[in-house]
Amino acid sequence: MFTEEFLAEQKQYWLKKYAEAKDFMLSRTVKENAKVLIEIAAQHPLKDGDKPGKEFKARLDKGIELFNQERSKGNFVEIYVPGSRHMYNGIADKISLASAGKIYLLNHGIDEKLIHADDLNEKYKGNEGVYNSADECFVSSSYFKDGNFNKLISVLSPVQIMRKSLLYMEFGVIPLSYSVPLDETYHNYIVEATFQIPYVLYEDHSWQGKDSVLGQKTRQERIPKDDK
Repeated sequence: MFTEEFLAEQKQYWLKKYAEAKDFMLSRTVKENAKVLIEIAAQHPLKDGDKPGKEFKARLDKGIELFNQERSKGNFVEIYVPGSRHMYNGIADKISLASAGKIYLLNHGIDEKLIHADDLNEKYKGNEGVYNSADECFVSSSYFKDGNFNKLISVLSPVQIMRKSLLYMEFGVIPLSYSVPLDETYHNYIVEATFQIPYVLYEDHSWQGKDSVLGQKTRQERIPKDDK
């Protein structure tokens, strides 16, 4: 059990992070001709090892819808699809999640110059790769800052909203989150509420350190054997 003192300290930590992130986002706000970054959270495993599955495809479709909406306002928009090549239940995908998402977007008319995938995975995570939600948020927030964007949009599972919002705040930004609900989701509400969210809140705020238990666990579980 956590002590009242510990919980109070953590509350103050997150209130400070939230305030700092809000101030930063306000400093980037413009009234018109905004530069928008849309992160479309990938989902493993891929169908047949190289195509987005039902949940991933639904997010990509929502991302395309938001891309077109933002462009109709006169905004400049780029999309980032995260995710390295994954293994699930011992079976490795043929390509990275990012590559599968990029191909889908290209096939639906999005200009290749406006799509980021493995290029940002490698730029910000290098050989470590992008293997969990924390990695996705780290890369997206890093590129958002470096690219002088004004608005950040995250397309994700409704189950992920709170955890990814906290992770984004840890990295200094606050996205506008658009969830894509389906009857069946990879993520589990109860696991999120009882384990994943408390872990981010009280145990490991970023999952980026070499000593991060869950960060390294997800990485080792999902890296294909021939990539290790």
